[in-house]
Order: sequence, then C-alpha cells, then structure tokens
Amino acid sequence: MKKIFITGAGSGLGKEAAIELARRGHTVYATVYYQDQLKPLEEIARSEKIDLKIFKLDITKIEDQNLL
Repeated sequence: MKKIFITGAGSGLGKEAAIELARRGHTVYATVYYQDQLKPLEEIARSEKIDLKIFKLDITKIEDQNLL
C-alpha cells in the first residue's frame, strides 16, 4: 500500500479521491483549507475505519506550515 498526500480534500474531487484511496487500503494524508472541513472527514474515517489523516493547511500561514 502507498502513502498519498492530497490537497483540497475538504470538498469535491479531492475529498472523494481521499476517501476512495483510503477505502482501498492506502494511507492518505488529506489537507483541508477550512477548519470546519476537518470534522466531517474525521467522522467518515472513524465510521469506515479507514487510514485517513486530516490536517488543516494554508501554505500562506506560518502556523500551518509547521505541519510540513
């Protein structure tokens, strides 16, 4: 299995890709832009028991850059 980093996982194609890849057994590092996008993804990861690690990331903010 692979480790995959996805940006824009808070909605749309990024979200669907992150979930589906985690369902297929990959470890997915999913970043979201808005804080309120974290909880829905965390709930999906918990309920489906998938390896989805979710982080808020805005590369223009120094406090978010410390995650990298």
